[in-house]
Amino acid sequence: MKKTISLFMLYILLFFLLLGFSQNSILSSINEIRAYNREINFIVDDYNKNLVNKDNSKEYINRVENIKNGFKNTKRPSILNNYFTLRIDSLRYLTMLFENIDDKEYINFYINKYNEYNNLSETEIKRLLKSTFIRVTYINAPTYYKK
Repeated sequence: MKKTISLFMLYILLFFLLLGFSQNSILSSINEIRAYNREINFIVDDYNKNLVNKDNSKEYINRVENIKNGFKNTKRPSILNNYFTLRIDSLRYLTMLFENIDDKEYINFYINKYNEYNNLSETEIKRLLKSTFIRVTYINAPTYYKK
C-alpha cells in the first residue's frame, strides 16, 4: 500500500515538473517575440501616418523581411506553430502592401488580409495562454486610502 501511494505521489510530482517546464518554454518564446511585435507596430504606425511612400518602401520591406526571418528562426514549442504561421502570413501581406504601394486597387485588399491574419494570430495566442494552466493572481487591495 505504501509503495503504491509513494509511486502515485512520484507521478504527480513528475506531472507538475513537466507542466512547469512546458509553461516556461511557452512564456520564454512569447518574451522572445515581444520585440518583433513592437517593431511591427512601429511599421504599421508609420504606414498609418503616411510616412511610407514609393521612395522608402524598400526600407520597410527589408524591415518586415527581417522580422519574418526572426519569426522563422525562433526556437519555439510545437504548440505555438499555428500562431507563428498566422503571424508570418500577416507579414507576407504587409510586404505585398509595401511592394504595391502605388496600386490603389489592391491596397484595401492587402490591408484587410493583414488585419484578418493579425487578428487570427492574436486570438490564437490568447486562446493558448488561456488554455494553459498559467493563471495570474490579483489581489483587489487599494494602493492608497482616501481620507
